[in-house]
Amino acid sequence: MKGMKILLLGAMAAMALMATIGAGTAAATPTTLCEIEETTIGGLPICAPENQYLAGTMIHAHLEEKTKLMIPKPFGVAECEESTLTATTEAQTAMPLGAIVNEFTFGKCGEYEVKTLIPGTLDIEIIDLPFWTHNGTLTFTGTKITVKKGEIDCEYTVGHTGVLTGGAMATIDLLGQLTRVGGNAKCPLGNAQWNGSYTVTEPEPLWIGM
Repeated sequence: MKGMKILLLGAMAAMALMATIGAGTAAATPTTLCEIEETTIGGLPICAPENQYLAGTMIHAHLEEKTKLMIPKPFGVAECEESTLTATTEAQTAMPLGAIVNEFTFGKCGEYEVKTLIPGTLDIEIIDLPFWTHNGTLTFTGTKITVKKGEIDCEYTVGHTGVLTGGAMATIDLLGQLTRVGGNAKCPLGNAQWNGSYTVTEPEPLWIGM
């Protein structure tokens, strides 16, 4: 089951990458949060204005399984058992749909302390390659976290980081690179990887549309 989960996350990451390059990509497509799953005969994931969540909608997600922050050796692996993400959309529809990150917390991380230094913003872009979906890529801008273990303290920025999969109970799968941007002299060189599965509790239901 764990192997299947890794393969699924890998496929999502590949799809998300394809959605950010080339002509006719998500960047050129309006994105909106939708209350229902609407699809045209041609397979387009539309969302009528009356079914769109308004600007100022709060997105709230909590950790479904353990989030792992993969830190270069000799730092080891931080496993947080708790994490919450909340963000507020800035528009009803946009290219991409932006949101202000209100909260991004981590807890029960064992001997590690993980904190968000700068919440930043979150962009949601509908995935339209290799085929149209009711899902979207997630990209953080200006978000910075710190991972500390004893006297070792490393700072990372978060960029493209996963996929929001629409549904009656939407999910967020974080899978991406953390770019090291600071820390003390004991922080190992190099970037880190993380992954984790979140359940979106607000708004519910939630699909990505255009």
